[in-house]
Amino acid sequence: MQPRLRRLRKYSRPWQPWLGARPAPTERTYVEARDGLKLCVRRVTQTPGGKPVVLLHGLGSNHGGFHFETRSIAVWLSERGYDCFLPELRGHGDSQRPRKGWDLDDYLEYDIPAILDHVREQTGRQSVGWIGHSMGGVLLFCYGILQPDAPIERGIAVGSALDYRVGHTGFRTLLKLRPIAEKLPWVPYGAFMHCLSPLFGRKVELLDGFNMQRSNIEPHVIRKVHANTFHTIPTSLLASLSTTFEETGLRAERRDLNYLEHTQGYKIPTLLIAGTADRQVSVDAVEHTGRLLDAETHILGRAHGHEDDYGHFDLLVGRRAEAEVWPLLDSWLQR
Repeated sequence: MQPRLRRLRKYSRPWQPWLGARPAPTERTYVEARDGLKLCVRRVTQTPGGKPVVLLHGLGSNHGGFHFETRSIAVWLSERGYDCFLPELRGHGDSQRPRKGWDLDDYLEYDIPAILDHVREQTGRQSVGWIGHSMGGVLLFCYGILQPDAPIERGIAVGSALDYRVGHTGFRTLLKLRPIAEKLPWVPYGAFMHCLSPLFGRKVELLDGFNMQRSNIEPHVIRKVHANTFHTIPTSLLASLSTTFEETGLRAERRDLNYLEHTQGYKIPTLLIAGTADRQVSVDAVEHTGRLLDAETHILGRAHGHEDDYGHFDLLVGRRAEAEVWPLLDSWLQR
């Protein structure tokens, strides 16, 4: 098992009702992926028999973005009758980490089928809802293309795009570091963010912008998210994701398949949510993905009538997310 990073107690806060934190029963189990790896799945529900929803994290992250202790989407949805499942993919959070690296194909072939089977077995439902953040949304797109009959009734992708060549993204700048990263088996992103977390939310804004829109999230929340939410990333995974910048776009290596050439096979009714200040995935990229997948898009930011602009993580845990973002999830899942 991958060791969990110790929480920075300095930034712990007692329960604050105005931040939306409420106690909820949380059950943790381990599911066997199709190649035998153990995956951690948390379940948050207050209404047994409610509509099952999978909430899947992004690259190098864990379940904490959906179940942040003072602002939990999972708790909020469970109060509205949903049965929420928060899986952690291989190498993330409390799930087992392979001795060697892994890539996008491993998630799609081994992890996601096992997670969907587990949720359906536990709930007795034939289909589930899906909310994916960042890479969690990309995996929704890819799995829906590969499996047109996937047991996913409705999907939501928050801060996700299928084609990152469209619009500006900070990941393009990081591509310049690829020659260095290829010499390493792992990128210790989680340890790096954990060590730097006391510096976030301070006067120097340079560190905050990639993951957050600083004006839209409290400084102590910024620090806590960076201290506890990220993990090591294998360079093999980064290499598979970087194919999105190639001429033919994101590719399934083992199937020799380019996802952009098969978007007509995507059948899952999907809502795409984007933030106007998101430096990882642009509004242009999200809208382009919406056209490719015939999906509905919703943009959050001042220009669209909201209180502030939204970055990447404040779409989940921002100070205004409960009022402006979360109801969109409930509304789409209820259609």
